[in-house]
Amino acid sequence: MLYTRPPKVEEYKGDLLENDFKALVVPVPKSGDKPVLEGVAADIDKAVGGQLSEAIKLDQFKGEAGEILKVFGKGKLIVYVGLGDREASAEKLAENTRVAYAAATDQLVETVERALVVVDDDGDIAREAVIGSLLAAYRFEAFKSEKKAKLKSMAFNVDGRLLEEALAVAEGVYLARDLANAPPHEVSPPKLAEKLSRLFGELEGVEVEVFDYEKLVKEGFGGIVNVGKGSEEKPRLIILKYNWGKGKPIALVGKTMVFDSGGINLKPSQSLFEMRADKAGGAAVAGVLWSVARLNLPISVVALIPAAMNVPSGTSYLPSDVIRMWDGTYVEVTNTDAEGRLTLADAIAYAAKALEAEEIIDLATLTGAAWIALGPLIAALFANNDELADRLQRASAKTGEKIWRLPLEEAYKRLLSKKAPLADIANAVARGGGAITAALFLERFAKGKPFAHIDIAGPGIGMEAQSVAPQYWPKGLAPGFGVRLILEYLRSKTGAGQGE
Repeated sequence: MLYTRPPKVEEYKGDLLENDFKALVVPVPKSGDKPVLEGVAADIDKAVGGQLSEAIKLDQFKGEAGEILKVFGKGKLIVYVGLGDREASAEKLAENTRVAYAAATDQLVETVERALVVVDDDGDIAREAVIGSLLAAYRFEAFKSEKKAKLKSMAFNVDGRLLEEALAVAEGVYLARDLANAPPHEVSPPKLAEKLSRLFGELEGVEVEVFDYEKLVKEGFGGIVNVGKGSEEKPRLIILKYNWGKGKPIALVGKTMVFDSGGINLKPSQSLFEMRADKAGGAAVAGVLWSVARLNLPISVVALIPAAMNVPSGTSYLPSDVIRMWDGTYVEVTNTDAEGRLTLADAIAYAAKALEAEEIIDLATLTGAAWIALGPLIAALFANNDELADRLQRASAKTGEKIWRLPLEEAYKRLLSKKAPLADIANAVARGGGAITAALFLERFAKGKPFAHIDIAGPGIGMEAQSVAPQYWPKGLAPGFGVRLILEYLRSKTGAGQGE
């Protein structure tokens, strides 16, 4: 990928104890308030001396989702992990499964090179077990002199085709995490364009197009150009096309501020550190496209990644500047720290008109207002189309990537024009309803196409989520939020969604 790859996966159908694996993960469900010791768990417990049975008798293991009991037997570390209530709803079972297998894997990443994982289920639940395991194995150690991660491969007693599917999903999330967490100097707009061109150029069915700075200027991408012109590392528009020409595409647009200082409206120093992850939206849509291509989904998708660095210099754009956008709209700059919507708007308009997108979805770490309203785990959803919104909400329930729909209040559109005496609209208005007015700004550029804006300011950056985040999120890092959500949405469009 770029820096990090998931462990290798393999199908295993042999004896669960008589093998050369040094670690074994064994699931234990509960019913009501008691663990259920039967099947594989009971057999293994009996074979290694009944330590789990004894822990249950002493009330030291209750089978809660993610609860861990480690024992040794048959020359290996055995990790019993609670699955939670087996009578829970489908969504809760899936989430408990992800949490459980993630908790177990987390015990092994820095301990063993190979692990055998027992999955006492099939279908969707088995897929979530594998995905939870792989996501928890993520460690971003590219810039550490001492690497702690040892886990290189994981074997599962599930169908090999399901394993390959789960691996393709995990690879997309890993790519998104790598891009979102990478330091700015490693993925400046020119470097990011080079890396993605090289990476996606190897995938069948994917075309890569890059607009360099000169072309952006020539073609009139005023939002992207002005936001990024203050940096020596000039902006790029990276376009990844999958199954191009096979029907009108679904366009995915991701905010990709490689670093956002706020520009002339400089952010306070305590807000600057996490801005390396202000590219999490673009990272997510790149991850989605990777997984879509690896899964060979029968759908046309285009990902637009407007990459820029918003930093102050003698050539930076200024408060009170008026910018002519790609579609001809004039925008008055009231705040240079409301930059993401300018780059996104150009890309959205281009997707709607030039690429003739069937529908448009953007992901963006856009507003503090969304973070304040919904916290570090939940993204704000805005949509001008109920069917699109409903499908996204169903995908959210299946994947555990949480979204909450907020209104596109028509009356607030007047705020955008009222604050712009010199132009058509302003890029930022009053603080009240800030997430809504940002969404309305973007919706204008979708030209009436079905459009969804997902403000991932909280879960996209993820650094403030450590105390409440699920086990399969990396600690203190951007989690690649949005990849599974959008991928499941696209799968549902093809009839290949989970449970369909």
